[in-house]
Amino acid sequence: MTTESKQDTRPGVTVLLVAAGAALVVGLTMTAVAALVSGPVAALSVAAGVGLVVSVLSFGAFSLNMVASIMPSATVLVALVTYALQLVVMAAVVLALVRSGAIEETLDRRWLGGGVAMATAAWMIAQIVSATKARIPLYDLPEAGAR
Repeated sequence: MTTESKQDTRPGVTVLLVAAGAALVVGLTMTAVAALVSGPVAALSVAAGVGLVVSVLSFGAFSLNMVASIMPSATVLVALVTYALQLVVMAAVVLALVRSGAIEETLDRRWLGGGVAMATAAWMIAQIVSATKARIPLYDLPEAGAR
């Protein structure tokens, strides 16, 4: 006989918040370092990169969590499509910044790229650690009386 777990079996929102928090902490730290080392343009560039990463990855993770709770069988397909869409959106935003001249006039290319890279790395590491520590059952048992 087993007892029903009181823990949420779909901890997607918690994983999302942990990952976003880690990316923001790394981003704020890198923004402060950029401001001290290279000035306000570098800090703005890092903040823009981190904001881009957090917004794009948050939307993707939230969408995937919603699909996983509604139709778990479509999760892998949606994950692949979401990942591809995230890459396209990030590339489109960077391309728009380059074509508009903002990269040359307002933002520093190296600090923007560093902010994107560091925020993405922090997001991925936090998401992997958080998802690994979460108690997610391999399968859900059928409801009592259901056949």
